[in-house]
Amino acid sequence: MVTMLPLRSDLRVLDVAAGTGHLGRAIAPLVREVIAIDITSEMLIKAREEAARADLSNIVFEEGDAASLPYEDASFDMVVSRLAVHHFEQPKVQLKEMARVCKSGHTVGIIDLLSPDDQSVNATYNRLEQLRDPSHTHALTKNQLVKTMGVSGIACQRIDARDIHVDFEQWITMTGANPQNKIAIRDELQEELRGGTRTGMRPYIKDGALKFIQTWCVAAGATASNKTDAAGTAKEK
Repeated sequence: MVTMLPLRSDLRVLDVAAGTGHLGRAIAPLVREVIAIDITSEMLIKAREEAARADLSNIVFEEGDAASLPYEDASFDMVVSRLAVHHFEQPKVQLKEMARVCKSGHTVGIIDLLSPDDQSVNATYNRLEQLRDPSHTHALTKNQLVKTMGVSGIACQRIDARDIHVDFEQWITMTGANPQNKIAIRDELQEELRGGTRTGMRPYIKDGALKFIQTWCVAAGATASNKTDAAGTAKEK
């Protein structure tokens, strides 16, 4: 994301659904200021600790809802978000908010998981992700993400997708999935290895350990030059 974004030392950047601030902390040394917002106070505590450890003085962490950002229209030179879209029930809501608070013609950047394009495995893929993390709603396909950005007022200009190789044990431990769900997910992945139903997770064994492959994407787009609401009038908040 950092290499794709037109970062400059004079920019004020908003990191939406920032979690522990991975992306915001990576951007902070390259811009004037980062505001990182998340709805979970525990995440923000960890984020502040990590920022202090890195001696970052130009990043501020605030609690708030990505579906209703507490900022005026066009408040930021750039808006970014990392691994959050697949947690939103209706991602168009949050993406519209990101576009609203970003200056016209400026950049919104998104990192997220992508679902398989093959609809025959799409539902299985997302079901397994939900078993591991109930806050997962639905990862979009690449085409769905581009379309959702577009209807939200963000014209996607660049999207790069890449395969990420994931260790099953590390992945399942990160969210504290209950033991029954861990067993269920592992069984389905191992069944696929034996020639069973495809899960979309592309499992394999390496050095005796179960692994699988996710697809992540980095998408960057420009906000509309003239932002209007459904009634065709300028939106104010």
